Amino acid sequence: MTSPTPQSERRRALRAAANFPVTLSSKPGSDPAVLRDLSEIGLACTSTCAIPEMTLVGLDFALPGQTERHSVRGAVVRCEPMPALGSKKRWDLAVYFTEITPVTKAALKNYVAKGKKV
Repeated sequence: MTSPTPQSERRRALRAAANFPVTLSSKPGSDPAVLRDLSEIGLACTSTCAIPEMTLVGLDFALPGQTERHSVRGAVVRCEPMPALGSKKRWDLAVYFTEITPVTKAALKNYVAKGKKV
């Protein structure tokens, strides 16, 4: 009997570990989130609000060590509950970028190239 082959990596872009704040908005107002990892095409973060899959969101952030703010739009592709932190509920969100400027894409590519891969 042969053993099964490992499942291939589904991600299309390298990701780098990230641990800095991002502002996430799906409606007027915004919600803070903390990034877990980042790539040229998307990100994963921890949020205190659940956002349904396929919801379009705006994201605003500055990369560590930089003052320039980046704004992108994306679609939520995963929203799963996480263990609560004290009394605060948390969700694991993944966002696929749908609108990103060439400047922001280049900044992300540089960040990922220099960062710790996940």
